[in-house]
Amino acid sequence: MKNFPKAGLLIITLVIPALIFVLLRLFATNHYDLPYLNPEVGTDGKIVIANGDTVFQRRSTLQLASGNYEIANDISVVSFLPKDCGDTCKLVLSNLKRIYDMRSEENSLTIKTLTEDSVFTSEAYPEELGKEGWKTLKATQSEVTDILNQKSSSLLKTAELSPIESRLMLIDSKGYTRGFYNGADPEEIDRLMAEVKILNYENKVSANP
Repeated sequence: MKNFPKAGLLIITLVIPALIFVLLRLFATNHYDLPYLNPEVGTDGKIVIANGDTVFQRRSTLQLASGNYEIANDISVVSFLPKDCGDTCKLVLSNLKRIYDMRSEENSLTIKTLTEDSVFTSEAYPEELGKEGWKTLKATQSEVTDILNQKSSSLLKTAELSPIESRLMLIDSKGYTRGFYNGADPEEIDRLMAEVKILNYENKVSANP
């Protein structure tokens, strides 16, 4: 009879934690998984489904009138630099500099800034703008709007996107859109930087299964 308390204690200390672990693995949501955005929409206006899963838009280039720019294999942050760079624009550039500084540890990270003009120098601009890892791409206003927009009406229930001049978009190394952010909001920048680290970790894991 003395063995029953010991057996009970063994069940409590070993079996129950194991069951909790299995239940978490099966039913819990991993809050570090980033969503996929911009699903494919068919000619009938409905989201494309294949084998029971939503098909998401995937791009290997940014296609602009000024040229096609490769983004494959990079984690890309896409932004917009308007002709008239006011206070909000300068704040976004300052926050993008914080993101650019991550390149020392996130080697696959690049920033692509769409601009209506060729880059012109200004004391208000970070000196890294237009250099290695922070490219400026000439684009029309309509191209900027098209690239930096959500493409699906199914996402209308999500928070409204920030104004185009402060809007940032995160594209993973496979070309999928993974997030939109307000580049003028420090908390949004913190979230973006954390999610870049998550994507970089995912890349390392997939490269070394």
